[in-house]
Amino acid sequence: MTKRDIIMQIRASKAAHIRWKSHVQITLRGVITNQSETDLPIVQTECDFGKWYYGDGMALSILSNFAALEVPHEMVHEIYIQIYTLQKAKLSGGFFTSKRKILQKRQEEVVTLTASLNDYSKILVETIHQLEIEVLQMNDDEINDLFDVYKVPPIG
Repeated sequence: MTKRDIIMQIRASKAAHIRWKSHVQITLRGVITNQSETDLPIVQTECDFGKWYYGDGMALSILSNFAALEVPHEMVHEIYIQIYTLQKAKLSGGFFTSKRKILQKRQEEVVTLTASLNDYSKILVETIHQLEIEVLQMNDDEINDLFDVYKVPPIG
């Protein structure tokens, strides 16, 4: 694989995350379309970025910026799970609490969680950018060494 191929994969993974986050924002605003439902994998290994990260991207696993992607990626999905759970939970008021107060508190939680999701998303995008720079600064021998690790000697 060439440096250009790797850079194109990194850029595609970045675009995939940005696309996923855009669909999250659309969904959180209440504009749900068939496309937004299908483009919102909740599990981190099922989104397009995660498929690249835990798949072809693993060839870059010895690079520091690659390793730094895992926590913010996990966090955007963990926070989205929390938001999704809050939004899907049934709304029921108790004897001393009204549904309106519960809804208001839930909306405040969603706002706080959304801000946190946005913060981790920014960290993720910036770290992807740093990974791209890291790869661009590598020479061809260093690039080849990344993939030599995955070569398995023939049996026999």
